[in-house]
Amino acid sequence: MLWVPQKGILRVQHNLGGVGTQTPGTSVTTGAAAATKGTAVQLIAATSFDAYWITVMASNYGLAATTAQGCLDILIGAATEEVLIPNLLMGFCGGSSVLGEGYKQWNFPLYIPAGSRLAAQAAGDRLSTAFYVGVILYGGSGYPPFRVGSKVTTYGITTVPAGTDVAAGYSGGEGAWVQIAATTSEDHFAFHPSFHPTDGDTTLTPSKVCFIDMGIGTVTEELMGGYEQSFIYRYGSGELCDGPLQGFPVFQDVPSGTRLVARISMSGATDTGEPDVAIHAVS
Repeated sequence: MLWVPQKGILRVQHNLGGVGTQTPGTSVTTGAAAATKGTAVQLIAATSFDAYWITVMASNYGLAATTAQGCLDILIGAATEEVLIPNLLMGFCGGSSVLGEGYKQWNFPLYIPAGSRLAAQAAGDRLSTAFYVGVILYGGSGYPPFRVGSKVTTYGITTVPAGTDVAAGYSGGEGAWVQIAATTSEDHFAFHPSFHPTDGDTTLTPSKVCFIDMGIGTVTEELMGGYEQSFIYRYGSGELCDGPLQGFPVFQDVPSGTRLVARISMSGATDTGEPDVAIHAVS
């Protein structure tokens, strides 16, 4: 029998709605304490097909003159949900398309079986505050033309909702590598960063652009994937932050026990404190 390969991903499912809106996705409310996740909220009741890729979007959490770090979990399963993607740094995310005031996004090659329920929960500096979470699933019949995993591990979270402070290079300078994880807990093959401004900063410098690279290794750190990834985040007016503009993950086989690092270059001058980074790794 002749087997004819499928021609890639065929179907799309999302919770963004069918008409234009400034609040795409589902309303999710942060917990009543900064380090406590709020109640899980359903995003999709049952996925319509086997999905091999997920895009996550977060918007409408940042507020002028207000510190707004936050951590978002994507969950899978029924009322006893399991965490599929933990602690995405959604802090300071905006809600418009103005420079630096849009949504944050993440992309992961993950297998999500048909019929799965997806939900979200979050914690943040802004307590008991609603924001919006969108998910877009890609999949369908056949097999994906790329490797997919079953879960995401997040490195670099200190106390929710904070990541790891990374001293940036400012005014176009390149910062030094900063350790995000001393050792990975298992083998990984795809990586995506998270970023948000420092906790307590209520006067972000608008129109500033941040470039993030991820790396591996010890004193002689190497760029992950062998190239500068430059995940680009932007600061807008009203203490908002969006990105990355380049949202595709870095694919590289990285064994368990590997040190993960990150570095930042900023286009503008120093803000109060240092921004936070986490690294999400697929296995």
